[in-house]
Amino acid sequence: MSRIALDDIRRAAEARYGDFTIDLPDGTPVTLRSPLRLSDDERDLLRDVEQLAAAGDTGAITEALKIAAKSEAEGDRLLSAIGGDLTVAVTVFEQWAASVSLGEAGPSAS
Repeated sequence: MSRIALDDIRRAAEARYGDFTIDLPDGTPVTLRSPLRLSDDERDLLRDVEQLAAAGDTGAITEALKIAAKSEAEGDRLLSAIGGDLTVAVTVFEQWAASVSLGEAGPSAS
């Protein structure tokens, strides 16, 4: 019989599905949460925002970053540090999305 400690599972989950932390110019960190750590409502809103972003709505990128931020204050600090530069916002979003990518679900074995 296999045996593993829950703390080991937590460490593995963090390594695989962990948050994305950005150090701002002043040295303070801002954490963008993994989608798995968002509430159901936040995940639904994030999906809607991602669809808008894919359709070219540039404001949707900053909204997605605000949703993903660990707190409203962290989201505000991140957007303030970005300073309205859409190229930086898009790059942050792309790097966060790649970092927390869950991948596609495989076909079921049924």
